[in-house]
Amino acid sequence: MIGSGNQLATRVLAERRGEKYLPDVISAGANTIHDALYKAHILEPIKPALLLPEVVDSSKWHEGEHRYIDPEKRFIFAFVANSQSKQIIYNLKLVNPGEFKSYWDLLDPKWKGRMASLDPASFGMGATLQFFYFHPELGAPFLKKLYGEMQVTVSRDPRQMTDWLAIGKYALCIRCNAGSEVGKAVQQKLPIGYLDTEDWKEGGSSSAAGGTLGLPSRAPHPNAAKVFINWFLSREGQIALQKLGRPDAHNSPRSDIPKDDVDLFNRLEPGKKYFDLARPEYRDLTPIFKLVKETLSQK
Repeated sequence: MIGSGNQLATRVLAERRGEKYLPDVISAGANTIHDALYKAHILEPIKPALLLPEVVDSSKWHEGEHRYIDPEKRFIFAFVANSQSKQIIYNLKLVNPGEFKSYWDLLDPKWKGRMASLDPASFGMGATLQFFYFHPELGAPFLKKLYGEMQVTVSRDPRQMTDWLAIGKYALCIRCNAGSEVGKAVQQKLPIGYLDTEDWKEGGSSSAAGGTLGLPSRAPHPNAAKVFINWFLSREGQIALQKLGRPDAHNSPRSDIPKDDVDLFNRLEPGKKYFDLARPEYRDLTPIFKLVKETLSQK
């Protein structure tokens, strides 16, 4: 079955209530699998299903380890490691990138009323908000100032925000690139670009994006699931993921495969610092959205 994370979770849970156990493997976004399926206790440990030596060998993976997003590090395997460092887009005529050395520079009074942002309460802002909230050098104080004091204009329409930025209505935009509009605008040579935030004081971030795997309990074909998982996480399978999946979304954490098919903005660059949002301690979004909604309501 194919669908959005919410659709998949709703359907799987509804089927199980009707004593139907249909999927052998579930792949979805980290928040969907963790919040809906892991917390409902319907997943089997995936770690024992990893059998191929080249899959089990963690030295073949980014930073020499497998990424699990659940606290036990056994149930939810992350097979994507995307850079999330191109979150701030700017107007080339209105902004000098050299002015920025830290995210705190976004709070300079000169940018007050000159920023747009994807609605913080909307789908697509999860990883960005996680980075702001959980990063030890940013946190709740940064979020409160950004959305409470800087008069940021929010929208749920990436195309609208990209147009605003291109015509100079705003100088900066947070997560205009939630769709493909920014990429199209750059190709059309409109005056917008990405700030290289991974070079800032706080460094960049990486996310599992929509790339996590879980094994549902009472699956109808458990052996077939093992065969698929081991091929998919093998060198051959991960090369296929990068080549045939979305190039703007699928950067495999395997370090022993070429990255030619991966969008430049999603590659993890050697020697650069990335705040790993796939870690289990950053899974709970509840306090983040609560804070953001309270902040926006007080404007």
